[in-house]
Amino acid sequence: MSERTGGWKGEGYELSPEQNRVVTRRWEQAAAARDRMDAMMKDVQQETAQSHGGKLQGLEYSLKDVDSFRRKAATAAKEDKVPVEKTARKVNDLNRYTLTFEPDSYAEGVERTYERLREQGYEPTAEKNTWQDPVYKGVNTTWQHAQSEEKFELQFHTPDSFKAKMENHELYEISRSNDIDELAQGDEELARSYRNAANHLQNERYKNVKIPPGQERIGEQLIRDELKPVPAEHVELIRKKEAEKRAENEAKALAKAEAKKQAEQAALGLDGPAQAESQGLRNKLATKTAAPQARQSAATPRIEPLLAQSRGRGPSLT
Repeated sequence: MSERTGGWKGEGYELSPEQNRVVTRRWEQAAAARDRMDAMMKDVQQETAQSHGGKLQGLEYSLKDVDSFRRKAATAAKEDKVPVEKTARKVNDLNRYTLTFEPDSYAEGVERTYERLREQGYEPTAEKNTWQDPVYKGVNTTWQHAQSEEKFELQFHTPDSFKAKMENHELYEISRSNDIDELAQGDEELARSYRNAANHLQNERYKNVKIPPGQERIGEQLIRDELKPVPAEHVELIRKKEAEKRAENEAKALAKAEAKKQAEQAALGLDGPAQAESQGLRNKLATKTAAPQARQSAATPRIEPLLAQSRGRGPSLT
């Protein structure tokens, strides 16, 4: 159940109705800011594209899925005893973006992006540089407006590091979910070995990723994971689990797309053939009414409206 006023359950976690209201309200704030932030990041991308070849990746994912946020809050509450109010207040990645630059222009492109965001009134509140980490390579930053609580996550990658990150998505999920514990059946040493196996598999996809020159100038240098020896059978088990998780995610994506399509059709009160027939009827009616309207327009003097003052779409300052 995930209604705004009800509770929520998913993947072994749950939120009470009140907890769900707190989490959902915070997500709705991010949803309301999305269009404005998308526009700002498009402007940044356009400028850095001309000067440093910047590309904005995955804009369709610039708002974190509400159920993913619910799951994050529920997990923190259950496993780490973190109140959902604190998770809602501290979360940085409901609005999130990724910029990529080629290795040779990466450092300068990131620095120019910093300048542009500061011109918009934002300042970095976290800067984590993991280019030397064996499991995840890139720079993750969090930005907050100086005069508001609006904040967002911005990742900086090269095309190759972004590709590796996306290919490692299921391994990342497995490492940070109950999957490992379920596989290990309560054996903590075995669970550590399985997580290390997932690290080795993630590292495989980063081996040929070039580290951009000058990246050491950006943010705090962090090495969060260390690769340790692991039995080959554990690696193969996690590789199999990754394939299962990928198939599961693909099935969920298809089901979500189908549910969206059905909801759109239901909003029109139509199904497939009826919808097509109704659209054809609307087109015919529009054609029939266009000619009389055109004749009336030709006979009537046209009065130009006064131009309204344009309104900017910059960051909110409230």
